[in-house]
Amino acid sequence: MTIDELKQYNGKDGAKAYIAYKNVVYDVTDSPLWSGGEHEGMHFAGVDLTAQLANAPHGSDVFKELPVVAKLEDAAKTQEDQSSSHQSLKSKLSAWYKKYHPHPAIVHFPIALHLFAAGMDGLFLMAPNEAYVLGVFYTFFVATVMGFVAMIPGILSWWVNYNFSMRRAFVIKLIVSTITLLLGVVAIGIYYENPQAVYEYSFEGVLYHAIVLVTGLNVIILGYYGGKITWGYGRYQTLEQESSEPISVAKDEKIVPHRTVSNSISILIGGAAGTGIATLERVLSDAFKESGFYIFSTKEYMSRVRGGSNTTLIRISDAPMQAPCWEVDISIALDADALKHMQPRWSQKSIIFADETFGEKGDNLILVAMRESAKKFGSSKYANSYMAGLLFGYLSIDKSFLLQTISERFKDDAANIEVAELGYKDALKLENRTTFKLPKVDIEAVKKLHLMDGTTACGFGFLTGGCNMVTSYPMSPSTGVLNFMAAMSKEFDIALEQSEDEIASLHMVLGGWYSGARAMTTTSGGGFALMGEALSLSGMTETPAVIYLAQRPGPATGLPTRSEQGDLNMATHSGHGPFPRVVLAPGSLRESVEYGYLAFELADRFQTPVVVLSDQYLADSISMIEDVDFASYEQRRYIVKTEEEYERYADTQNGISPRGIPGLGEGLICSVGDEHDERGQITEDYKMREQMVVKRARKKSELIKEAVAPEVFGDGDIAIVGWGSTKGSISEALLNLKNPRLAQLHFAWVYPLSKEQLSVLEKFSHIIVVENNADGAFADQLKLHSVKIDDQILQSNGFNFFADQLSTMIEESIKEIL
Repeated sequence: MTIDELKQYNGKDGAKAYIAYKNVVYDVTDSPLWSGGEHEGMHFAGVDLTAQLANAPHGSDVFKELPVVAKLEDAAKTQEDQSSSHQSLKSKLSAWYKKYHPHPAIVHFPIALHLFAAGMDGLFLMAPNEAYVLGVFYTFFVATVMGFVAMIPGILSWWVNYNFSMRRAFVIKLIVSTITLLLGVVAIGIYYENPQAVYEYSFEGVLYHAIVLVTGLNVIILGYYGGKITWGYGRYQTLEQESSEPISVAKDEKIVPHRTVSNSISILIGGAAGTGIATLERVLSDAFKESGFYIFSTKEYMSRVRGGSNTTLIRISDAPMQAPCWEVDISIALDADALKHMQPRWSQKSIIFADETFGEKGDNLILVAMRESAKKFGSSKYANSYMAGLLFGYLSIDKSFLLQTISERFKDDAANIEVAELGYKDALKLENRTTFKLPKVDIEAVKKLHLMDGTTACGFGFLTGGCNMVTSYPMSPSTGVLNFMAAMSKEFDIALEQSEDEIASLHMVLGGWYSGARAMTTTSGGGFALMGEALSLSGMTETPAVIYLAQRPGPATGLPTRSEQGDLNMATHSGHGPFPRVVLAPGSLRESVEYGYLAFELADRFQTPVVVLSDQYLADSISMIEDVDFASYEQRRYIVKTEEEYERYADTQNGISPRGIPGLGEGLICSVGDEHDERGQITEDYKMREQMVVKRARKKSELIKEAVAPEVFGDGDIAIVGWGSTKGSISEALLNLKNPRLAQLHFAWVYPLSKEQLSVLEKFSHIIVVENNADGAFADQLKLHSVKIDDQILQSNGFNFFADQLSTMIEESIKEIL
C-alpha cells in the first residue's frame, strides 16, 4: 500500500480507519481507542504515524492486538530513515529521556536518604548511640554521592525539557543543590578526619550535625521547587509540542479593594493642558507613597494639546483603593478656568487653593502667592513645585520624602527643591488652617508596592503572554500601550510597526501569526470599526489575533479623551459570518496583567481572535500593585511540525486543527479567506461548506469550557453585577453602604458566557447591573441567557463611576426593587 492509498482510509464518511507504523499498516476501525478516524484528538487515521510516535514512551506493543492489513511501500521507510538521520542530538536525547525518564528516579533517592539521615541525627542528639552515628554517616555518604550522580540527568532534564530556563525555581534549585553537595563533602571530610568529633561539642562536631540537619532542610526546598517546576511551570513547550491543558488565571490578588478604608483624603488639581499638571500628579503620588500612604489617582482631560481645563484626582488612604470620588477635600486651581470647572465637586468642607492674581478670598478659598513665588526663581514653571510644598506643609506631612522625590525627578534643576521648601514654609504661616486627620501610614507595607497605570499593566500582561510583534495605528486612549511596547522593544525581541491605518494593522497581525509570531494591535472604537473584514478573515482562516480595544465614548469621534464601556456589542458581533472569539475586560492592575497573558494563550490555542477591552479610565488611572512573579506565567506553544500529508483544517473532534507554519516541517500551509476543504484549498462544495461551519462551531463549544467565572464578594442576596473597569467603584460603593444584603459580582471574562459561569447568579433574589454606557450591553447578554435583571444603573457622560455617587445610585435602586 502506498501513502496515497493510505490516505483514503481516514475513518470518515463510512471509510475504514488505517494507520501505518514502521512500514506496517494496521486497521483501527473497531478499536475502542479510535473514533471517527481519531485518537484523543491527537492522532488521525490515513497517515503514517512513525515519526509522530518516535518520542512516545511506549513501544510497538500497543499495536499487537490490531489487525495487520498491508505493508507500506519502501518509500515510507526511506522517508523515515531520512527523517531519523537528520535528528539533532537534542531530539535523540529527548526521545531517550522521555522513554526512560531517569531524572525523577535518581533524584528522589538521595532526597529520601538526606531526610532519613537528618531524622537519624535528630534521634542521636536526643539519645547518643553508636548505631545512630553509623546509620547517619553511611546514609549521608550515599546521599551525597548519589547527589553528584543525580546532577547528570538533572542537567539533561534542564536542557531537554526547559531549554536552560533561568526562572526563579530553576535558579533556587541550582543554588541549593550546589550548596548541599558542598556541605556534604565538608561533613564527610570532618567524619573521616575524626569520627569521634560527632560525640564532642567542638566546632567540628557542631558543624557536622548542623550540616546533616541543614541538608535535610535543603532537600525539602529542592522537592518543593521541583514540584513547582513540574506542576507550576509545566515542561518547556517547544514549537513541535502542543498542550491541551486548561488555561487559567490566578485568583490570589493581594491588593484588592475590599479592605475597608477608615480614612482618606482626596485632592483635586485643575489647570490647563501644558501647565505641568501631569508632572505635579506624579511628584505628589511618588512623594505620598514614600510617606507611607496608599495611593489612587485618575484624570480627566480635554482633547487638546494646550489650553482647556483638565483635572487630576489624587486620593491618599490607610488601605488600598481602586476608585475615584466626586466630592473632594482639597482643591488646587492652577488657573482661573480651573476654579469654575472644579466647583461642582466642592462641598462645604472643601478647602480650595488658588493664586492671589485670579482668586477671590472666601471662607474656604485660600489665596497664595503661587505665581509670584515661582517668578522669584526665574520661571512660572516652578509653580507646581511650590504647590507641592504648600500641600505637604498644609497637611503637616514630613517634607523629606517630597524633597527627595523632587530631587530625583528634577536632577538638573535644583531650584525646584528651594521652591518646594518655600511653599512648605508658607503653608505653615497660614492662619485658621483646617486640620485634616491624616490616614495612618504603613511605610513598610506600601514600600513593597508599585505605582502603575492600567496601560502599563496591560503592556506587561501582553509581554507575559509572549507578544513579539505589534502593528498599530495610533488612536487614544490605546496609544499608551503602543508606546509602552515600543519602549519595551529595546529590551525584548519585539517587531513594531506603526501601520498606515487600522485596516492594515490587523491584517499585518494575521500575517505575523501565520508566520509563527505572537502579534497584537491596539485601537479604539473608530479604529476597531475598520477592522471588521480582517476580524472575519481571522475567523475563516482560523488565524489567532489579539486586539487591545481601549474604549471611549462614541458614536464617531464622540469624546476622544473620555471614558465609556460602549464597545461591548461591537467587540462581540463585529465581522460577517459566525466564528468563535473571546472578549476579556480586566478591572484592576492585576487583572490587566493576568488577562493580557490569557489573551495570547487563548488566541494561540483556539486559533481565534481575542479582544481585550479597556477604557480611558482604566488605562490612565494609577493605583498600586504588589510584585508580580512573571516567571510563573507559562508561555505554551501550540504550533506543530508538519508532515508532507499535513492538512491545515483537519476536521478534529474538538474543532481545533493542528496549526503549522511555513518552514517548520514538510507540509503545505494554506490560508485563504474563501471557504476551503481540510487541506486549505478553495471549495464551493455545499457538503464541505457545512462540514467546515460545524467544525468551527465545535471550536467555540470547546473554548467556552475555559470561561472564567465571575468573582463574588459578600454573602448578600442582592447582586450588584459589573464588568471591566467598574470593579473598584462598585466595591467601594458597597463598602460605603454597609448593607449586608448586597454582594458584588465582577465579570472579567465577558464573552462567550457559559451556563456554569452564570450558575452563581441563581442564588440571588435580585440582580442589579452597573455599566458605564447607555445601552446596557452586558445586561442584554445576561438576558439572552435567561438571567432576570431587576434594574440597571447606567452612566454615559464621559466620566467613569465615582464611588460616592454610585453609592447613592445603588441605594435608590434598592428602594425601587424592594
